[in-house]
Amino acid sequence: MRHKGSLLTLLSITALLVGCGNPEEVTQVQEKAVVVQLSDVRTATTEQEFTFPAKIMAKTTVDLAFRVSGLLRSVNLPEGKIVKKGEVVARLDPEPFERAVRMADVKLKQAQLELKRQKAIAKRGIGTEQAVDNALVDFELAQISLENAKANLEYSVLKAPFDALVAKRLIENTGFISPGVPIARLQDLSRIHFKFDVPERLVSQYSRSQVSTASAYIDGAINKDFLIEYVEYSTEPDPVSQTYEVVYAMDALQGVNITPGVRATVTLKSSDGLVAKVLGVPVGALVTDADNDMSVWIFNPETSRISKQRVTVGPLVDGWVAVLTGLEKGQQVVSAGVTKMQEGLLVRPFTMQ
Repeated sequence: MRHKGSLLTLLSITALLVGCGNPEEVTQVQEKAVVVQLSDVRTATTEQEFTFPAKIMAKTTVDLAFRVSGLLRSVNLPEGKIVKKGEVVARLDPEPFERAVRMADVKLKQAQLELKRQKAIAKRGIGTEQAVDNALVDFELAQISLENAKANLEYSVLKAPFDALVAKRLIENTGFISPGVPIARLQDLSRIHFKFDVPERLVSQYSRSQVSTASAYIDGAINKDFLIEYVEYSTEPDPVSQTYEVVYAMDALQGVNITPGVRATVTLKSSDGLVAKVLGVPVGALVTDADNDMSVWIFNPETSRISKQRVTVGPLVDGWVAVLTGLEKGQQVVSAGVTKMQEGLLVRPFTMQ
């Protein structure tokens, strides 16, 4: 009797379990979405303002020298003063040069008379054609000698080639001067040049046409900003610093004395319409892969899942990094906690309450 009761109890439990096995009544475990912070892939520009320490230079610096030798007679080279174009700054003793001009003039007249005589003789059939040719050559050589003597007399007077600042006087007021020996260093200040060095990465990334405005700030007694214009740049980098020398300039200002050698600060600005536009994402969206490549997690709004996308990045500006390849405008990427993301993960965008 006891075994029969146990069997009935077992059959009853089995029937109860079978009755509860309806698939529609089994509760399924649902996947829970992870809350993530998303950021739009938006159009961004690279750096728009660059500042460089610059050195003020004269438009032109020349070492003034005589083209002839002689005894120095007078000098008008006050250092730090402006001399006007054409103003006499130094003079050699003119007597030897004036004497050479008179001598050359006499020889020219003598050669002219001889040429006239030989032509007259040739007309009477007495002289020869060879004698006339020789007299003509002597006459032309005498002309050249007179021209040279007059030029040397002119060269004995040294004049300022332009409105210039006398940067340095290199000779005393007396003594014999040899040709080509510098007597003074003059600087042309009709335009002020600003010379500075630009890193190689900026030269390769930007063209001159992308600079919308350029200005120079001169501190000290001047303490002003001035608009400047592009002049030139070196095409070979400095072998040590790997920088390129760039020159901007501006016209000299009336009543403002800007001395070469003074330090300044040059600022180059680019406009959105000129700088090449690229896509950008927050730096926190980047994932560094095992092979040191960069990736981001892209959000799919239709499936609410994320997928990994490899990207090529550019420069970093104000917390945003330029993305050169791999993304399209209008996409969204996970911008926080990216190291905890997984391929195909179900996510839900974080929203401020």
